[in-house]
Amino acid sequence: MKLSFIENEETHVSDTSDINEPVIAPTAHVASAAAEQPKVSEAAFKGVFDISDADGVNDSERLLMRLCRRSFLSLWSFANLHTDQDMRDGRGSAKEFADVLVVFGDDVVIFSDKHVVFQRDKPLDVAWRRWYKRAVEESAKQLHGAMNWAKRFPDRVFLDSACERRLPVPIPRADDARYHLVAVTRGSFETCAEHFPGSLGTLQINTAVTGAAHGDTPFTVGLVSPDKAFVHVLDEFSLEFVLREMDTASDFVSYLRDRQAFLGTPDRTVWAAGEEQLLSAYLTNGNELGRNFLPRDSQRESYDVVMFDESYYEGLLAKPEYIAKKRLDEPSYAWDHMVENFIRLGDPELIAPGYGQDNSETEKALRLIAGESRFRRRILIDALRGLLKNAAGSNKRVARVFTTEQDPELVYVFLTLPKQPDETYDEYRQHRIAVLHAYCKCAKLRLPEGSTFIGIALDHPDKDYRGASEDLFVYICEYLDEDAREEAERYRHELGILPDDRELKRMKSAEYPSFVTRADTRIDPEKRRREREEKTKRNRAKAAKASKRRNRRR
Repeated sequence: MKLSFIENEETHVSDTSDINEPVIAPTAHVASAAAEQPKVSEAAFKGVFDISDADGVNDSERLLMRLCRRSFLSLWSFANLHTDQDMRDGRGSAKEFADVLVVFGDDVVIFSDKHVVFQRDKPLDVAWRRWYKRAVEESAKQLHGAMNWAKRFPDRVFLDSACERRLPVPIPRADDARYHLVAVTRGSFETCAEHFPGSLGTLQINTAVTGAAHGDTPFTVGLVSPDKAFVHVLDEFSLEFVLREMDTASDFVSYLRDRQAFLGTPDRTVWAAGEEQLLSAYLTNGNELGRNFLPRDSQRESYDVVMFDESYYEGLLAKPEYIAKKRLDEPSYAWDHMVENFIRLGDPELIAPGYGQDNSETEKALRLIAGESRFRRRILIDALRGLLKNAAGSNKRVARVFTTEQDPELVYVFLTLPKQPDETYDEYRQHRIAVLHAYCKCAKLRLPEGSTFIGIALDHPDKDYRGASEDLFVYICEYLDEDAREEAERYRHELGILPDDRELKRMKSAEYPSFVTRADTRIDPEKRRREREEKTKRNRAKAAKASKRRNRRR
């Protein structure tokens, strides 16, 4: 991925006293998170969203909800939802909707979680049919019913059984929504491992198996309901592996979308030894700019059968590039923590009293930064850490403007600003968000292709007080009119914001360091054999040459 950034360090003491109030345009969305300040407890701050604390009614559902909250964060994932389908005039009982629901923009993911004990004391054909019916068929029925209800009555799904607490994020209209149905099954893992010796114990995938034919193919799942909406089936191991590797909303939804398209391709049979093999192939074939289940030079070919054996998963885990990726990703989880802080502690009133911003606008701003992939979060955190490192020991205002060649319309502005001795912390926050807004406007001058400017301001690393806070400001601007351009130019010249002499630096970053996608030689044994022979010849030639040198020395 190609990156561009401008770093702006204050080289003189700028008079920013004329920017002492936040300038908030109608197209700007503000969310500020407050942490502990002197004599102020974090408990004193509460976000603006009604976040449900429901975790599920059993251990299985609680585990699923923990995984979902980790990946999708608390604002967009909900457990134990209800509908008022059987209620009239406030009377009657609410009906359960789904075990877990994720609503992220127009993407809606519905999870059904069922832990069914596999009857190992029964004949295999009997035990498998019973398990499949309860764990998969009933889940698919529940998922289709929940989807149909949400499409018809998106505003009649509630957080509580009294059907009084509405979702903090509304379900999109049927015409706009993209539904993804996931059946989580538990209880077959150990028996499946025994049935397929040497396997991990995950359910096999075979798209040639459809509908009622599943009853005759133990521990294999294909197209559950070929005449209805696609249902993804993940067992206990597969679920954790998928949500560990695709642990952001954008990564997970992209995988579900591509998985459905690949497995649902007409006139093609896909067989995989398990979900972990399928996902490992997906991670191997491609990069942050696009992934595929097949190697690049095989994607244009038409195959009747595609098979993924048990070597993909172990091969992925052993790759040095994969190991390096995991190590480099570790700091990126600070981005998740920051977004969660904005959700739980953020309130636009903290820095814009009386602005009256609707919660839906605040959610849109938060969804922009929560929608970043794991790889982009890594890059963004690296940019933030670099900013704070450069600011340390300077007691100066430092900003960094960041964008990518692949998405030049999205621009990030990171700012750290020292608090002045004569400022209260509230005054400092007001001042900081106003300066951040000025930077976002000036960024439009330097990066005119940008249309969405996400500003994030932090306390200066040289602060001498406890606690910290962050400000989020989203400025949407397709073009600057004459007045706005004059104002931005004034900020640039008077306050030294992003002057023309600040160089636009360019760099590259790769999700998998030194990783080059190439065809998987397992699909061509003859090619692999030739490569081994050539490598052996080269090694023998090197050994013979070295032997001659040693003989000459003697």
